[in-house]
Amino acid sequence: MVSSSTQRFDGHAGTGAINARLVHRQRIFDVVRRFGPISRAELAKRTRLSPPTVSAVVEDLVRGVHLLREVGVGVAHRGRPPMMLSTNAEYGFLVGVDIGSQTLRVALADLEGRVLARLRAKTDAESREGVLLQIERSIERVFADADRDLSKLFAVGVGAPGMTNVNEGRVIEAAHLRGWVDVPLRDRLQGRFSAPVRVDNDANMAALGERWQGSARDIDDFVFIAIGAGVGAGVVVGGRLHRGHHWYAGEVSRMNLDYRDWQVDFGQSGYLEQRVGAGGPGGWKAVFDDAARGDAAATAMVEELAIYLGTAVGNITTVLDPAMVVFGGGLSHAGASLIEPVRRVVARIVPNVPAIKISALGDDAQLMGALYSALELAEARLFAIAGQGP
Repeated sequence: MVSSSTQRFDGHAGTGAINARLVHRQRIFDVVRRFGPISRAELAKRTRLSPPTVSAVVEDLVRGVHLLREVGVGVAHRGRPPMMLSTNAEYGFLVGVDIGSQTLRVALADLEGRVLARLRAKTDAESREGVLLQIERSIERVFADADRDLSKLFAVGVGAPGMTNVNEGRVIEAAHLRGWVDVPLRDRLQGRFSAPVRVDNDANMAALGERWQGSARDIDDFVFIAIGAGVGAGVVVGGRLHRGHHWYAGEVSRMNLDYRDWQVDFGQSGYLEQRVGAGGPGGWKAVFDDAARGDAAATAMVEELAIYLGTAVGNITTVLDPAMVVFGGGLSHAGASLIEPVRRVVARIVPNVPAIKISALGDDAQLMGALYSALELAEARLFAIAGQGP
C-alpha cells in the first residue's frame, strides 16, 4: 500500500515538475520578447525565478527550440560582462498583404516586424481567380527576393477592400474587385501555405497600422477614414477594433448627410462615397495640386470636400467621441490644406473636436496593419511553442 501510494505521489511530482518547467519557459520567453536584449541576471529579477532555473530554461530555449538567441555582451557594472538574450527574429517569417482595387502590395518581415522584402504590382482585377493566384505568387516572390525559406512562413495578415467576416476569414463582398463575393480567402491561403491567416477589411488593417507605427500610436479610441477608390473607416474603441454585429461597422461610405436624398439609390457606393470618393471629379490629388496653385475651381472643390468630411466627422464624434480621427488613402497626400477646413466644420457641429490628422504611413497603412495582424497571430503561436515539452 505504501509503495503504491509512493509511486502515485512520484508520478504527480514528475508531472508537476514538467508543467512548472514549461510555465517557466513561457514566462522567460515573454519577458525576453518584451524587454530584450536582456541578461540572464535581469531575467531572474523580472521573472522572480532563481538564477539556476533561468540558466537551465534559457539553455533550453537557445540550444533546444531556438526561440531565443545570444546577441553579444552587455555593459558590466562590475565583474564579467553579461551575455545578452533576444528573441530569434528569423525563427519564422510574417507576410502582410494589402489587396487594393488597383494595386497589390505584399511585404515580408521577420518576427520583430522588420521588413525584409516588398512587392508592389497592378492588381489583376479581371477575375476572382486571377487575384487569388496573384496573391499566392506574390508571397512566393517576396521570399525568393529576400532569399528566405518559404517553409518558415509563420503567419499571414491580409487586408481586403470590402466587408469581411473575420471569424471565418471570408470576404463577404469587395465591390471594386470583379467576382469577389463570398470569397473564402483564409481557407485558400492556409491550404496553400500551411500557416495561420487573418483576413480583415482594409480600413481596419489601416487602423491597426496607424496604431502600431503611425499617427494614432498608442491611442485607444480613434477612427481611421480611408478615401481612395472607395470610402471606409476602421473604428478602434478601448484599444480594440470594433467591427459590429454584421461586420458593418466603419462602412461610412453609406453615411447620408442630406435627408432629402434618403430614397436615392446610390448602388454599392453610398451617399458619402459618391461625394468624396476618388471616382469623383478629376481625382483628389490633381484637385489639391490645382488648389495649391490658386485655381479657383479647385479651391471651391476642396472647400466642398471639407464640408462633407467635416460633417461626417462631426456625426461620428457625436456617437463615438474619439480622441483622434486619421485620414488616409488618397487623401493622405492632402496635408494641412484639407485638415484645417475640416476641423473648422467639425468645430461648428460638436464642442468635443477630436484631434484630426493625416496618416503618417500614407499608402503603407493597410500593409503595416496586415503585418501587425500577422505578428499577433505569430505571438500566440510562439507562446504556445515556448510552452510545449522538449
